[in-house]
Amino acid sequence: MSATPPSASADLRGFLESAGRSLSDAQAALAGEALPRRPALAISDADLQVKAAVEQTAQGTLSLQTLTAADVRRGGIDPGLVSTVRIRYVAVASEAPTARATRSPDDVITEVRKQPQIATLERILGHLDIDAVFVTERQRWLVTARDPSGRLVREMVVPDRQGGATRG
Repeated sequence: MSATPPSASADLRGFLESAGRSLSDAQAALAGEALPRRPALAISDADLQVKAAVEQTAQGTLSLQTLTAADVRRGGIDPGLVSTVRIRYVAVASEAPTARATRSPDDVITEVRKQPQIATLERILGHLDIDAVFVTERQRWLVTARDPSGRLVREMVVPDRQGGATRG
């Protein structure tokens, strides 16, 4: 910049956050009451282009020095110092609410240990290391049993409700 200082300064991060909030507010205003409180998808795509001087503050953050039409008309702006900041907002679908397991991994493991085929494997191979992981999308537990050497000896899918396992 030469003679005329820019009209205002804004922290780049704050500017980006404010622009994002503005897009969200615009979507809500356009949709009115038809839009649920927490939309599954926001404005799918938006571009924002700003001409400004960008400088680094003493703290190391970037600051936008905004320019007005008056600044440009006065001719005090060195074109070589003007940057184009392009921002592209792309919306992503919000995550579906995650279902929670109704049982704990320990409960599932206790149930699996009681099954006759697991008891038989433990008599033959020794104590089995059994692990249960809840698969949210399927509302089921993936249960693995490993022998003392770490070899996978059994894998099962167990419903989240008590009783019944399906062999995997």
